[in-house]
Amino acid sequence: MRNNSLIIAVVATFNLFGQPQAFKSNTSATFEVGNMIFNTVRGSIEGAQGRAIFEDGLLTAISGSLDISTLKSGNRTRDGHLKEKEEFFNIVKTPRIYFKASEVVFVGKTNGNTTYKLSGSLNLRGVSNEIVLEFKETSKKHLVGTFTVNRDLWGLGEGWSNAMISQDIDVQVDIYLE
Repeated sequence: MRNNSLIIAVVATFNLFGQPQAFKSNTSATFEVGNMIFNTVRGSIEGAQGRAIFEDGLLTAISGSLDISTLKSGNRTRDGHLKEKEEFFNIVKTPRIYFKASEVVFVGKTNGNTTYKLSGSLNLRGVSNEIVLEFKETSKKHLVGTFTVNRDLWGLGEGWSNAMISQDIDVQVDIYLE
């Protein structure tokens, strides 16, 4: 009888606090940014760590980070510049990008996708700004988020004109859960 009570207490605790799910290693962010007006640079950042919490089947909290040393844009010289230079990521000072949702709002379900609106803090280069993004749960173990980073808000690429690097960087995050 005593063991049954313990099991019931453990199960109730999980239901009360939600079910955390860690990010899998194949979680990544991809980005697109205009370069020299007529070109588009596409790249990715991996090395994710994080977790999502679900209660009654719905996302209620999420936070995570990416390892900037994994940044790839298809050009080694550019990658080194983006990782090392002070006006970009300077991985010696700030090796990771962080996001933590302060609010998760269930928007609805359509065509097998559950949509959420997330508000939270995005930290790039040691600078935090609030962002709002949309996330879709495309399956029980996959979330896709999209948002735009305004370079000026994080001082990303200071001194580089918008003709060289566009002001806005489109980002998609694919989160795969354990």
